[in-house]
Amino acid sequence: MKKYLPYAAIIIVFVVAIGWYIHSQSAESINQREGDFAVKGNITKIVLDDTEKKHLELTKKGDIWLVNGKYEAREELIKLLLEALNRVTSLAPVPHNGHDHVIREMMASDVKVQVFKGSDKPSKVYYVGGPTVDSRGTYMLLEMNGKTASRPHITYLPGYNGYLTPRFNTDEENWRTRIAFNEQENDFVKLSVEYPYAEQNSFSITRVADDSFAVAPLDEKYRITAPYEQKYVKQYLSFYNPIYIEAFENSNSKKDSIMNTTPYCRFRITKRDGSLKSVNLYYLPLNKRSKTEFDLNDKKLSHDIDHYYASLNDTDFALVQYYVFGKLLRSYKDFYFKPKQ
Repeated sequence: MKKYLPYAAIIIVFVVAIGWYIHSQSAESINQREGDFAVKGNITKIVLDDTEKKHLELTKKGDIWLVNGKYEAREELIKLLLEALNRVTSLAPVPHNGHDHVIREMMASDVKVQVFKGSDKPSKVYYVGGPTVDSRGTYMLLEMNGKTASRPHITYLPGYNGYLTPRFNTDEENWRTRIAFNEQENDFVKLSVEYPYAEQNSFSITRVADDSFAVAPLDEKYRITAPYEQKYVKQYLSFYNPIYIEAFENSNSKKDSIMNTTPYCRFRITKRDGSLKSVNLYYLPLNKRSKTEFDLNDKKLSHDIDHYYASLNDTDFALVQYYVFGKLLRSYKDFYFKPKQ
């Protein structure tokens, strides 16, 4: 009897292997593998490519994420994307009667997603399509061993009532941080705020010690001899952390001509690390989006009073809100009298 034991063991192993293979090839098992979109662990790079040939790389560098290796990414968008990558869940494969339609739609417009976790080989690759009819699900198709899965899946984010396609946007400017200023009091060596059309309001703030600053007019003829309030200076500097733009306008056809005009206001910052920062504000002509067209005397305004155009470091062009930038638009005399809140 003992001489048959080795053969029995082989037969048992063979039967178990056949059983495992049959199970692994079952529809349920295949669907589970083809619906495994979530990426757990430390993600270090995300590459997005769409059908319009737009290419976007988000790379983690220390505690920040970079857009195409050039710009700091918007923290809130990175959080939303990582949440989707970590928690996306398959609801079910696309029904057979809808398979061909979904595939055609995805071939016309989808985003290829490659997720890396520290190596040169992506940890996960899949394609993100559009929303389901009720806009609560998102069509996704997994790539396995270099080949697309047999069926796309309807995916969702537990606890989120909406589709995920917008989180995989490939527009570079959409991902760039909207921060114009993000300086702490300790960062400033010198700040100048110039009003070309109102020189008496222009001023500079210069560090004279670790905890104190000097205020001066840009033109000496406007100097006020009374002592200024150091607390007002420090309060003002605190307003620069942070200040956001509303949107980039680099594709605006009037960008160059506007940037060649005299601005309403110029900000110049010299920082302790030796870096320089400049922002110019320009009047925005009245347009169909302007909320106010007349002043309190019912006189037609010449420009939008709620927005400005802005140039950032003489390169980027943007739209900014007075509601955000207004607290920076102080006058020289405000440091001698309490600034309005």
